[in-house]
Amino acid sequence: MTRRSRHSAFAADAFVFPGGTVDDRDFSAEMGARTLGLERERVAGEFRATAPSQLPSSEPAVGEDAAAALLVAALRELFEEAGILIARTRDNAPVDASSVRSPSVQAARTPVGNGELPFARFLTQHDWFADARELTLFSHWITPPSEPRRFNTHFFFARAPAGQAGRADAYETHEGVWIAPRDALARYRDRAFHLVYPTIKHLERLSAFDSLEDAQNFARAKPVLTILPATAADGGFVMPAALEQTW
Repeated sequence: MTRRSRHSAFAADAFVFPGGTVDDRDFSAEMGARTLGLERERVAGEFRATAPSQLPSSEPAVGEDAAAALLVAALRELFEEAGILIARTRDNAPVDASSVRSPSVQAARTPVGNGELPFARFLTQHDWFADARELTLFSHWITPPSEPRRFNTHFFFARAPAGQAGRADAYETHEGVWIAPRDALARYRDRAFHLVYPTIKHLERLSAFDSLEDAQNFARAKPVLTILPATAADGGFVMPAALEQTW
């Protein structure tokens, strides 16, 4: 997890999962050619969210092109914000962690992040391929209409490549930390870890598992319900009790 800047317009100073916004270049043919796992059948099977009757949503289902771009954006933002690169060589071997940790590759995070260096070009320079096959759609959340800034957000689950250690970019995010879900929630209850409602709910679900394998198997098999929480009387968010631990 990383801590967002205190100057952020949304969730300022909160600890969040790495992520960001889809960019126009995430739709490009160049990026598609440098990404594994964007076959239409596989992508369609991954994006399986349905709106529960308790929380109806007028948002249309994500289209095929947008779904592929979301996978690309998740891989790109993970590299930009945390320095973790889920990628393969031309021989289909995982990119060596020592290469990802190298100063030159880590330095590329800044120009990739500000758009000076397209992610596709960065991958081409090294003859690497981003690997969307390692991403599993975990959930789909939409901020309610009462919020001045609204987000249509897809959360993905992935195993960090062996030997790679996340590090915040110190621009958009700070204080990168690997932390067990239960520990993050405990620190939140102690008021030492600022979290927002969607993050809390995800940590609660993940804290039920004792191993990465169990969590990953769950992520791959679980249904995905679109959650558009209601605004509570105190100004926070709330979802129907029937949907707790089911989305």
